[in-house]
Amino acid sequence: MNARDGNIGVWDFDPQTPEPTPEPTPTPEQTGDRLIVANIHEDASGNDHENENDEYVVFENTGETTLDLSGWTVEDEADNTYHFPDGFELEPGSKVTLYTGSGTDTEAELYWGSDAAIWNNGGDTIYVMDEDGETVVEKTY
Repeated sequence: MNARDGNIGVWDFDPQTPEPTPEPTPTPEQTGDRLIVANIHEDASGNDHENENDEYVVFENTGETTLDLSGWTVEDEADNTYHFPDGFELEPGSKVTLYTGSGTDTEAELYWGSDAAIWNNGGDTIYVMDEDGETVVEKTY
């Protein structure tokens, strides 16, 4: 009798069916909830500190569901922070422009209320944090 016929050593192999690996929790990108920076206009005409509303960031909801941005923030590398208004929602396919200066908020336009420029003309990073402080968007320009 040889080892193969006697199921001895390597011939004594019992294949195992592996346990299925649980699916990871989907990220916002995987669930279709996605906020992106659609445009950044960091260099206002003239003196940036005198023309804050010509400095802006455009955000777009490219997902399939409405994003409730209550409690979310926008920040730059210098820790300047903007808080989205409570109850502010962005519909799928919609855009909102966040102006650095002052004005009246609408569904399509929000105002930081800063009396000085926020976004560096030579480059900066835009961070969007959700209500739990998790980074949702990080865009360097």
